[in-house]
Amino acid sequence: GDGAGEMGDALPTVDLGTGRTARQITAGTWHTCAVLDDSSVKCWGTGSYGALGSGDQNARGDATGEMGDALPTVDLGTGRRALAVHAGEQHTCALLDDGTVKCWGRNTDGELGLGSAVMARGAYAGEMGDNLPTVNLGTGRTARAVETGESYTCAILDDGTVKCWGNNFYGQLGLGDTTGRGSRSTHMGD
Repeated sequence: GDGAGEMGDALPTVDLGTGRTARQITAGTWHTCAVLDDSSVKCWGTGSYGALGSGDQNARGDATGEMGDALPTVDLGTGRRALAVHAGEQHTCALLDDGTVKCWGRNTDGELGLGSAVMARGAYAGEMGDNLPTVNLGTGRTARAVETGESYTCAILDDGTVKCWGNNFYGQLGLGDTTGRGSRSTHMGD
């Protein structure tokens, strides 16, 4: 895109796999994810901290043979489908078909909303799918939308309220202070 003749018909499309098309796309600082036409999620770019949700920290999309059918789908759990996905700097969150939210990748500021100080999720085998907990949004609460920032996450809940967690150095959580949330169990839920 920075030289003559690189755009238009000369610009190749991203290979998402045989017969697959994108329904929604998100670009984080170092990685990109898409919700596909079958409600699965695929991510490419840097795999640092498990941001791609592939159970490793490998980059994908920077070498031949890594895209298309070779690019793994993110395991969201048994029977779960994605409605939307959002990429932050080095973390990713998905809004699932049952109104729950799952986040993976870097968690140094509590941006995954796990209520623990674990550094990352999705970087190792066995951390995704049914082993990846949903974000505790509060008793009976589900999400209608989710959005990520550099190292924080916000969700619009089913009752129209908003909850945010993660880094709060500049007050980006909107809570009237600069205290981060999400790294302790007392930070999440009710």
